[in-house]
Amino acid sequence: MINVLIVEDDKLVRKSFISAFRWNNFDMEVVGDAKNGKVALDFIEQHAVDLVITDLAMPVMSGIELIRVLRQQYPEIFVVVLSLHQDFEYIQEAMRLGAIDYIAKIELDGTDMDNILVRIQDRIEQESNNRHGISKASTSPFRNGYLILSHHLQLVYERLADDIQQDQMYTLHDVAIVIDQQAISPEDMYHRLAASIGNLPPVVLIYPEKSSHILDLTAIDLRQLLFYEVSEENRLSFISCKQLPVFEAITDQEMDQWKEQLLSWQWLTNQETVQQLLDKLYQAAMTTSQLQELFHWFVSENKRLYQDIFPKDIAAPNSLHAWSDVEAWLHHVQRQMYTTVFSPTYSVETNQCILKAVSIIEKELATPLTAQDVALQVNMSRSYFSTCFKDIVGETFHEYVRIARINKAKDYLVYTKEKVGVISEKVGYADIKYFSKMFRKSTGQLPSEYRKWHKVRLQSVGGLPPTDC
Repeated sequence: MINVLIVEDDKLVRKSFISAFRWNNFDMEVVGDAKNGKVALDFIEQHAVDLVITDLAMPVMSGIELIRVLRQQYPEIFVVVLSLHQDFEYIQEAMRLGAIDYIAKIELDGTDMDNILVRIQDRIEQESNNRHGISKASTSPFRNGYLILSHHLQLVYERLADDIQQDQMYTLHDVAIVIDQQAISPEDMYHRLAASIGNLPPVVLIYPEKSSHILDLTAIDLRQLLFYEVSEENRLSFISCKQLPVFEAITDQEMDQWKEQLLSWQWLTNQETVQQLLDKLYQAAMTTSQLQELFHWFVSENKRLYQDIFPKDIAAPNSLHAWSDVEAWLHHVQRQMYTTVFSPTYSVETNQCILKAVSIIEKELATPLTAQDVALQVNMSRSYFSTCFKDIVGETFHEYVRIARINKAKDYLVYTKEKVGVISEKVGYADIKYFSKMFRKSTGQLPSEYRKWHKVRLQSVGGLPPTDC
């Protein structure tokens, strides 16, 4: 059972969050909740906690400060960030400090809540495997032996037991079987596996080319190698120890470059450009955690920048078991985004200019926005820009800006405690009365009524009595 601690300064949100999930279905139990990082640390001193789900913006001790302390004093505790989706700079900092995942608060309005816990379960399992590493008792170099990798190790072990003595085989790190066998040549071993591959899951066979070649298991990331080499199409990979790839860690700067490339949307033009991106990603050989961080960032950032036109059925993958999962997901995203967002009437370049304009609108909502100014920023004439914007986005420039401002205001009203006047300025309305008028025209409620209605709805979901705490 995974013991969970929820840390969130808003008591209503905290309690509603706890009641919204079916924790027991995922071998989890909420053992406590805290209103800030300091209270959380006091709780952890007295209770066993495996997973902390924490908000970032809190008084007394913020989520970022809490994560720093946890990494130093309780490195075994897993951390998941709970945050408003506009706070992605803070989320990136939290991930760099060791958080394994994050939950955008806007996800909590969805109906598929179970997927969030499935995702967290997978990340905990992956991170546990990475932390435990290869056991020291089984990492000595060996020669004239074989290493067989598979996601279904027990099945492979049972199949090999008929031909190889059990005292010549031992499992390693739950993904490999080491065979200390000198009498079988690499060719014979390959043919034995190939002959029964129909009854085996996909496997990777690693062998020394000569008796002088030593395979040092401490120098190999077995899980990463298995991830990139195993697939249903290539069910038996045959690799000599001299051919093993060297996986180099991706720096924060390189990760930022990948994020910029993904968000450019240049790879969305056709299947060929997607394949080019996949080839580069494969060569980069990121860990599964890095790939999931990249894809979660991509989806979250697109929802933030293009929430009114981004396809609703695109979500980051909950888990990645093999490289083929990456290929399938990116091809799916390309098809969905190209057919939903891109207009076939205009060139790829024009489509990208309009998408850049949408991004500019999102980033500059607090400032006066005119079609003329944004058109200049994307190097288009005002008249042509207005025509293209309406055709591609589906709304006129001014109507889209209005919708974007109201949607951003909704987020602030629901997920922050900012005063209505402050929110009004943050979404580009200097006059609070005019903002309230426009908000009511769009939603049928004044901003204060909308916020109160949402709190009542949360109370209904959580079964809580009204409270101002």
